[in-house]
Amino acid sequence: MVLYTGATVEEAIQKGLNDLDIPRMKAHITVVAREKKGFLGLFGKKPAQVEIEPIAETTVVKANQKAVKGVPDEINAQNEPVKTVSEATVDLGRVVAAIKKVEEEGEVVSEEIKTEILKHDKEADTVLEEKGHEHILEKVKEPAAKESSESDFSNLGIEVEENYNIEEVVADVTAYVQTVVDEMDVDATISSSHNRRTVNMQIDTNEPGRVIGYHGKVLKALQLLAQNYLYNRYSKNFYITINVNDYVEHRAEVLQSYAQKLATRALEDGQAQQTDPMSNSERKIIHRIVSKMEGVTSYSEGEEPNRYVVVDIEG
Repeated sequence: MVLYTGATVEEAIQKGLNDLDIPRMKAHITVVAREKKGFLGLFGKKPAQVEIEPIAETTVVKANQKAVKGVPDEINAQNEPVKTVSEATVDLGRVVAAIKKVEEEGEVVSEEIKTEILKHDKEADTVLEEKGHEHILEKVKEPAAKESSESDFSNLGIEVEENYNIEEVVADVTAYVQTVVDEMDVDATISSSHNRRTVNMQIDTNEPGRVIGYHGKVLKALQLLAQNYLYNRYSKNFYITINVNDYVEHRAEVLQSYAQKLATRALEDGQAQQTDPMSNSERKIIHRIVSKMEGVTSYSEGEEPNRYVVVDIEG
């Protein structure tokens, strides 16, 4: 890292960003010392000092390796920036409604599958795919599919034993994340909500770039740290979603536009188009947008963490 000084922290940061010729979201910033006005503005006056380092892939990998220590891979895969608690709840609600619908039509869905879905150890669509019930997901995608509320989950005939106090869990992890953000020397407030074993945190700050990082890398690492904390403390798998200002919504809008461009290009060129490697939740957004467009389809290829989406014309 290189040390930069200025009359204020912000001035020092701007000097560093200009010198390195990088945007704030590509910089790892550490405030070494805040400015001191001194007595009567004269005695003891000191400038602000910050250290700035460009965020590189090696830096991100090291941070993620530290963050995910002790957490199973399948749990890490669940914690990605572009996913709100409302999306997670809607997805599960639609799956529950779809299962109820196929059962009304005479199909039997095993108690094992329903229990696994309600335990939140994996995303519901992942469980259905692994157990050979992909066709149920088609009903989830139907426009008329009704979302189920949390109170409807018990209608699947499964009672999932919970031996923890969710209010305590939320309070613990919120305090932990607040401590991490404070250590980053970022002035921020955190509000939290929950739905079963999903904890959603909203961070409000005037320095969103420092919490989000380049393409959400810092935010994902923060989510993984929170996941690691809860896993070690409760030995339970919780979904952690963190939003910073309006980042989640903005990123979703960017992906929506990206999906539409790929679909249009596939139709015009008659050739399949593929995305860059994406997280699971980002791939879901691409799939959801493409599924609403005529003449194109999408599917995922590759292995994590380099799995990507292919947008192709319908054959």
